[in-house]
Amino acid sequence: MTLLLADDQSIILDGLEALLAQDEEVQVVGYATNGREAVERSKELNPDVVLMDINMPEMDGIEATREVLKHCKDTRVLVLSMYEHTDLVHEVMDAGASGYVLKNVGKDELRHALHTIAAGHRYLARGIQELLDKAMQERHQRGETNYSVLTKREKEVVKLVCKACTTQEIAEQLFLSTQTVETHRKNIMHKLGVKNTAGLVKYAMERGWG
Repeated sequence: MTLLLADDQSIILDGLEALLAQDEEVQVVGYATNGREAVERSKELNPDVVLMDINMPEMDGIEATREVLKHCKDTRVLVLSMYEHTDLVHEVMDAGASGYVLKNVGKDELRHALHTIAAGHRYLARGIQELLDKAMQERHQRGETNYSVLTKREKEVVKLVCKACTTQEIAEQLFLSTQTVETHRKNIMHKLGVKNTAGLVKYAMERGWG
C-alpha cells in the first residue's frame, strides 16, 4: 500500500511515519503540509491512500479530499482529526473520505484503519459510530430527518466570532441586524451541538477557520 501523509505539522508527520515504519505493507511515498499540496502530490504520486489532516492552511482537509478524489479515482482518503463532532464526521464522509480517525489513535488501530480502507471498506474510529448513532437518535426525537451543515452566512458568523467580534461588530460587517446575528448564533449552536462560544471556537479551530 502506498501512502501520502498530509499534515501541516512536521512533528505529526514524523510521528505518523514512525508509527507505520514497522508495517512492511505500508510505503510512505510522500508528504504534504497544506491542502493544495496534498492535492498536487496526490495527482503526481497517485497513492493508494492519503492520510489527511482536516486543519491545514490554503485548503482544509475536507475540500482537499474532494479535489483528491476528483482527480485520483483509485485513491482513498483516511481523515485524521482531533475533534469528535458529528457534523464534522458527516461532512468528511460526504466529501468522499473512506474513514475518520482521531489524532490520539494508537498504532494498531491506525494500521487496521489504513488496511481496511485500502481494501475498499469504510472505517470509523472507535466510538465515532456510537456518536453518530446517538446523534441520529436525538434528531429523530426532535423530528429532524437530516444532519445540518452550516450555511455560507453561518460560516461567516463563526469566523467573526473567532476574531472576538461583538454581535454589533458582526452585524455591521455583514450588513445584518443584531437580532439576525443572534438568530444565526443560536442556529449555529444548535446545529453543532455546542453550548457556548468556547465550543464554537474549538470547532472552528479544527476547521482552520480561527
